[in-house]
Amino acid sequence: MSEMDSGGADGPITADSILKSAYERKKPQQQATKVDILDLEELKDWQRRKRTEFETVLKRNRLDIRQWMRYARFEADHNDIRRARSVYERALLVDHGFIPLWIQYIDSELKWKNVNHARNLLDRATNLLPRVDKLWYKYVFLEEALGNVGIVRGIFTRWCSLEPGPNAWDSFVEFELRQSDFENVRNVYSKYVLVHPQVSTWLQWVRFEHMHGDASSVRTVYSMGLDTLTAHSGTPLEDIEQLIESFASWEAEQDEIERARSLYRIALERWPDSHALKEQQVKLEKKFGSSGVEDAVIEKRKAAYEEELESNHYDYSTWWVYLDLLESKYPREVRQAFDRFVDMAQPTNSKIKDMSWKRYVKLCIRYLVYLELTVDDLAATRQLFQRLLDKIIPNKRFTFGKLWIMYAEFEIRQNDLTRARKILGMSLGKCPKPKTFKYYINMEMKLKEFDRVRRLYEKYLDFNPENVQAWLDYAELEENLGDEDRSRAIYKLSLSNSVGLPLNDQLAIFQRFIAFETDASEYDNARALYNEYLILSEYDVNVWINWALFESTIPSQEQLIAYQEAHEGDEDEDEEEEEFTFDITDENKKQTRDIFEKAIAYFKERQDAGKVKQLLESLLEYEMVHGTEETVSKTKQRMPKTVKRKTIVDGIEQEVFVLELPEEPADEINKVSKNLLERARQWQQENSK
Repeated sequence: MSEMDSGGADGPITADSILKSAYERKKPQQQATKVDILDLEELKDWQRRKRTEFETVLKRNRLDIRQWMRYARFEADHNDIRRARSVYERALLVDHGFIPLWIQYIDSELKWKNVNHARNLLDRATNLLPRVDKLWYKYVFLEEALGNVGIVRGIFTRWCSLEPGPNAWDSFVEFELRQSDFENVRNVYSKYVLVHPQVSTWLQWVRFEHMHGDASSVRTVYSMGLDTLTAHSGTPLEDIEQLIESFASWEAEQDEIERARSLYRIALERWPDSHALKEQQVKLEKKFGSSGVEDAVIEKRKAAYEEELESNHYDYSTWWVYLDLLESKYPREVRQAFDRFVDMAQPTNSKIKDMSWKRYVKLCIRYLVYLELTVDDLAATRQLFQRLLDKIIPNKRFTFGKLWIMYAEFEIRQNDLTRARKILGMSLGKCPKPKTFKYYINMEMKLKEFDRVRRLYEKYLDFNPENVQAWLDYAELEENLGDEDRSRAIYKLSLSNSVGLPLNDQLAIFQRFIAFETDASEYDNARALYNEYLILSEYDVNVWINWALFESTIPSQEQLIAYQEAHEGDEDEDEEEEEFTFDITDENKKQTRDIFEKAIAYFKERQDAGKVKQLLESLLEYEMVHGTEETVSKTKQRMPKTVKRKTIVDGIEQEVFVLELPEEPADEINKVSKNLLERARQWQQENSK
């Protein structure tokens, strides 16, 4: 410190002076002891000691992957390939997600010139860690260095099927370019732009076609890029402007000035507020001059659209842009064009709900919105709704729930709730759809017409009894309305054999049913449900644990009676009562431990040491919170032990680790659990009959 002070007096303290002072005060490191090995016996003895040191350190800290890597490198440096592989494989069992371990293992195999083994390792690594680009790059680099072009292409195909980042796709493109296989490059780009539809990807493909394609291929890529970016609602306008500018500049370079002008006109009709597009159009016109009057061009486009629609009434894309043109330039002709569309473009296939019907209905919805909001002709809007739903759409085969809902909402906006209900009821009678049921139910819920809601739920469940969410929503409705008996009956009906819900759905209903009975303070009913839930889940260990912990979350009978007596005169008070709090009693703890013991006995009988260990771990966590030091110690003593055993597999002796259950004397709890399980089996057999 005195040197620092004196240095500060002579001049300012700098980083160099601080580092120099620290270096001068550094204590010299002790050199490692050198070992002179004179013969083979001493070498083997030294290797044995080093291995013992490594194994001792790893026993203390098995998760130290760097120590595993040093151990494996030691064996590899002494050319003991078998031992090195053994250490690597043991390390991978500890943590197979540590990338440097894989890299060192693979590099070791390549150093030993075991190419097939390295290839197998890379295949394992990419299957286990498919999102690690470094492993894929190493894999393709190895195969390409060996000249296996087909294998490299297959690896890239597997990798890109996982939709990785742009770097992987760029590497795939560069590989195909090195092979001069331009068709494969196009195939890669066609998938690349679907996964990463950014403007930079499309421009990258355009640059490739500039070098290796022709004008037709470049124009095709530009067109596909614009269609994709404009169809995607999340594309920033700046990206679209950039692609349009590039496209128009290229068309101008090809002496296709009219194409460039048309491109800007169509873009400005779509985005009239874009200043960048306007500036680009002005630059184009300044450079190449104007050609004719804009009105003449628009009239020509209108005539072309009409000619195309006369030849093909079902070209819905042309109908859409034609109506856009009329709304912006010929507003008086819009309604007449919509009427022609409804009459002329009706799909001929009335058996299947295909894409043509969907596109037709979307344009009809556009007409309905135009009539109501732009023209404000409510009578014509209602008439078009009735015509579409009564005469055009074949409701007996299929329907459009969105159209029925829009019609009902239209009548609600006209303050005609009765007509809206009739429309929704007619929809459910002709061609019921879950979407319509849900909308109708939500509407009546908002109106607090709960009797109507009940009838709708009953019809919904008759229509689709396998919709587990509908059962749960119906039961929750009755629970919120305070009708516990009706809610309980709905739960029981959903679990009956007449409904026949799948197993997973029944388990979900049991969970909600138990929560309902618990909230209703019907704890005996909840216990009975847990018993049925346990049987249905085929004695799942998690159900055992949840049941055991459940017993410590409910009050005892004495606590319930005391609470009720304390609140007997509170009927006239506010319904929002204070929360019922209680302490966990010895009875709660005993019931929880009893269920844990029954579960342990059940899995011990089946020699399932893994499930026993899981139960004992949960019991130990419980005892650490609610038990004593004695109960915690006893639970720890009951834990299964991991035992190393030797086994012969394909004539090779191997060491395996297995769980071994400690022997315990049979006690009364085991007897009770066996009786409980026997009663459960009898109950299951009676219900199956």
